[in-house]
Amino acid sequence: MSSPIINDEEWLELLEYVAETYNDVTLSRGFTYFKQQRVTSLNVSETLFVRAGVQEEESGENRVILNLDKPHASQCSCPVPAACKHIAAVWMELGDRLGYPAIQIMNAKLHLKRATSTTSLESTLLQLPKMDVSGWQKFLNHYTSLIKSTYDLGNYVDMLRKQLQNITKITIPFSDKDQIFFDMHQELFILRKLKEQNVQGGVSSYTSFTLYRVYDEIHTWLKQKSPLLNFSVAGVRLEQTLSYIRQQMAEESGHYYQDYGVYTALWKHWVAPDPEASHYVTKEIEALETMTMDSPSPSLSAVKAFLYLQQSRSKDAWEALEENGIFKEAPAKLFIPFFDYLYDTQNWEELVNWLRRSASFFNRKRTKELDVYADLWTKAIVQLPQAEEHMWTVLEELLPYSFRIIEEMLYEQRKWKPWLEMQIIQGHDPLYHRVNVLQPIEKETPKLLLPYYHQAIDHYVSLKNRHDYKLAVRLLKRLDKVYKKMKQTERWEHFFSGFVERHSRLRALQEELRKGKLLG
Repeated sequence: MSSPIINDEEWLELLEYVAETYNDVTLSRGFTYFKQQRVTSLNVSETLFVRAGVQEEESGENRVILNLDKPHASQCSCPVPAACKHIAAVWMELGDRLGYPAIQIMNAKLHLKRATSTTSLESTLLQLPKMDVSGWQKFLNHYTSLIKSTYDLGNYVDMLRKQLQNITKITIPFSDKDQIFFDMHQELFILRKLKEQNVQGGVSSYTSFTLYRVYDEIHTWLKQKSPLLNFSVAGVRLEQTLSYIRQQMAEESGHYYQDYGVYTALWKHWVAPDPEASHYVTKEIEALETMTMDSPSPSLSAVKAFLYLQQSRSKDAWEALEENGIFKEAPAKLFIPFFDYLYDTQNWEELVNWLRRSASFFNRKRTKELDVYADLWTKAIVQLPQAEEHMWTVLEELLPYSFRIIEEMLYEQRKWKPWLEMQIIQGHDPLYHRVNVLQPIEKETPKLLLPYYHQAIDHYVSLKNRHDYKLAVRLLKRLDKVYKKMKQTERWEHFFSGFVERHSRLRALQEELRKGKLLG
């Protein structure tokens, strides 16, 4: 007979935990201890903690504490850090006393398979519209429990998707709104499974690639589905989903921010368009502030800051970021949702403020985030021209990573003098560029090109070989056109005659000048 301490649904969840966590050898040894009645003094507290002793022949008694709410947090005094044979034996003893066969824990994988096969899938699917999103996630976990991860996580994702596609073979009485949310939770489920694999197997560039690919696919999906959602009837599912993602963020460690990115993308595409968006901001902040945590995850701190910013609480937002002890190690991508929100709301002064304050986080090799950062600066100074000085100061501080960005900006803004100085610093000459690159300068301020051409011509002549003489002649012909553009043909003739006289002994150069029809 079962007990209120664990009901049938919770027992299946326990079996699922055991199947995912324990290997067969540990379960076999735990079953032996259970059969030998080595579990003693088992007691269940009102707070749903189970305390028991497990006798060892040589080392005496090991103390075990089971956490019925969070099985993975169970503890044993033996040297094994977690999921040991002693804890397994106590789970079996507890199940036996509550009327659940211990052999089901011993063969958890097989029992789950049988339970899945004996339960009508169609009947379960028909209940999905009545479940909340946490019920959906549990169902998806059960439904894909037989799919095991492989080294190739891309293949693992494909197997999960193929299994989930079978759901579509049965007509589920979802409303249009619920169908969209259920589809989204399938994507969130895949993301969660990938993160679990990374935690178990360690993060590598190979696994990270699959993780970020799925993460980007979710972003694209959210954007595509946004126009199909009727926000007036989406409230409950939306709040459930935000709560689910908050919980995922609470369990994150380090600076991965996948769930934070999903949360902010969901906000941008699904919440912000809702006329009641400010209502959600207030509710979410209240929910975050009531989450009692000794040290909030970086993602939760970032989301709280993101929501504060939408209440025009910029100071509180920055302080929320700083409340996390490892904030200084945060990646640049953390700030992109903040920038996007300020840009979308056309809050230019605050955007400039955040661009300036976050500059140090972009002081690393050029990435797409640095490009986005620079692009936002250019958009901001269109609206606030007085901020341009701050932009150049920041970009100079980000050298050398911002070198190409500065170069591109100077060219786009037609600041020809500093752009040419950068070309000279890099050792470039006019032949490095396509002709059309220098044409705007020839048209607007041809005088600026004179030192650029003269320096390059002298350099090629100094190399004293026929190939470089040919290049010098090409530049001389282009320089001739620049002087003509300036209407200073006399100045050109004076320079050229002096040039020919200085290098009269270089016969190969003289020949190339004649071939180029610069000499008669």
